[in-house]
Amino acid sequence: MLALVYRGAGRLEVEERETPESGAGEALVRVLAAGICGTDLRIAKGAHRAYANADGRIPGHEIAAEVVAVDDAEGVAVGDRVFVAPNLGCGTCAACRAGRVNLCERAEAFGITFDGAFAEYMRVPAAAVRQGNVMAVPAGADPSVVSLVEPLACVLRGQRAVRLAEGDTVLICGAGPIGLLHALLARATGAARILVSEPHALRRAEAERAASAVGIDPTVEDLRTRVLGETDGRGADIVITAVPVPAVQASALELAAVGGRINLFGGLPRDASRITIDSNLIHYREMLVTGTTANDTADCRQALELVLDGRLDLGHVVTARFPLQRAEEAFAAAAGGAELKVVIEP
Repeated sequence: MLALVYRGAGRLEVEERETPESGAGEALVRVLAAGICGTDLRIAKGAHRAYANADGRIPGHEIAAEVVAVDDAEGVAVGDRVFVAPNLGCGTCAACRAGRVNLCERAEAFGITFDGAFAEYMRVPAAAVRQGNVMAVPAGADPSVVSLVEPLACVLRGQRAVRLAEGDTVLICGAGPIGLLHALLARATGAARILVSEPHALRRAEAERAASAVGIDPTVEDLRTRVLGETDGRGADIVITAVPVPAVQASALELAAVGGRINLFGGLPRDASRITIDSNLIHYREMLVTGTTANDTADCRQALELVLDGRLDLGHVVTARFPLQRAEEAFAAAAGGAELKVVIEP
């Protein structure tokens, strides 16, 4: 089979690999679509800690596939179209016992700690089958849209943490694929007003069109002044920082209303992860500041339901599709900023 293989910092190479086989309790899937996300771009640069010694590993964790072989794998059948949730927990640590598989002390994940979906075929271990990571989807569902369920699950987890609800005014900093998903989910949840701060004109315009958001260009307008102007001087009920920029996180408190809820969604680079904030704003204005990372299987299942029942139309979020042989072009497009979601279709 063809696979996109990590060969060190700056080196992702398309190679011929042996097609894996399914063992007891496992499934083998044919990958139909796998999205490229910021994590994959960090992997490509050699900046992901799980890839410190990962020569030969296959990335890819946003997965839509078809089951082609099973070996006594309960609940999975040959021919099933599926979404595969990427994260597996040990099942015994405190985080797993609390249902927070994404925070497992010994977490495993497709495309992160073992081979993922930037390949024609992918083996699904028995533990993933048992834990319910393989979720059936209708045969007619667009695989590229199904692959978006994984980032949507992350977004869902982030908005749940700040209790986004009907009537809220929401400020989203960043309108890349993740920021746009935040805007679409906020609209579907019933947010009264959505403000999106984004310097890229095309991305800002898409948020305005698809989510009826108020677009703000922070390079030509003072963001705080504009947010206060749009909220009668209150600030936003919810602020979501959907970009990995320290200055954006540092300014979030000043953009939020009294009692505001802030989600630091986009993780910062390890060498630039410290910010300075006025903690009195949190204290005297009774703000909630939280962060979320990745997702668990329940998040993925809920996100899949949102997509399959039509509450979220995500087809327009995918703006570029590439075969595996053109993976280098796909990664360049994902890093370039002109596209929204870039998907590899092996």
